[in-house]
Amino acid sequence: MAEKWRLRRDGVHTYWRDAVDADGTPWELKAAVVETASGRPGRFRVREHAHDQLLDAGGWYGFAVYRRVGRGIRVLRYKAMPAARLPVSAWYGSGGESDEHDHTKIAISDVF
Repeated sequence: MAEKWRLRRDGVHTYWRDAVDADGTPWELKAAVVETASGRPGRFRVREHAHDQLLDAGGWYGFAVYRRVGRGIRVLRYKAMPAARLPVSAWYGSGGESDEHDHTKIAISDVF
């Protein structure tokens, strides 16, 4: 996905960014399957502490929606969005998950 926006990943990955563009702007890359194995629509998961860091840095999100095809995937759509425009309705507790950070799950239709 980094290639789509000509981003550099080597040596820049942290907990809150996956890549940077030519100007040094940080990007977080998110992918969601269009439909889960249980038949439900996929969603993008974002952690609040990482989003706050990306927001403070004036960063961007790169989103991709994909479908499983055999043993691989096929990307159906891409979209870039400034972190400031992320459609967050609420942050939720970790619910016992190992990373223990608040997060949100964003519907594909809310991004696209």
